[in-house]
Amino acid sequence: MIIIIPLSILMGFLTYKLRPRSTDMRYARFTGLGAFIISAVIAVASVVIQIIHNTAGEISVSGISNNLFIGGFFFWLIGLAIAFILAFSQKKELARNIGFGMCLTFFILVIELALLEGLGGV
Repeated sequence: MIIIIPLSILMGFLTYKLRPRSTDMRYARFTGLGAFIISAVIAVASVVIQIIHNTAGEISVSGISNNLFIGGFFFWLIGLAIAFILAFSQKKELARNIGFGMCLTFFILVIELALLEGLGGV
């Protein structure tokens, strides 16, 4: 958990530097937000499943919500890889906007991790 604080500071700085500009093409702006929306839906589903698991009387981390969190984390890693590939192939607008979406996704993952650990009683 100690590594999350420096990573959050780094992602906050990157979010500021990678924010969409007014000169970006229309489709480039929506690429990062599309990735953010998908990860937010996965996070909400994971937390809802954990709450349903807790109402059944068990205070532990649900296997389904744990798998959803891991899937969201791999989605984040794949998004970062795509952003790096696009940056090296000289598509800087798309790479910057996907990177912005992945920075926002990181914050969703941190919030989801804290909620799942809190609801799981860990």
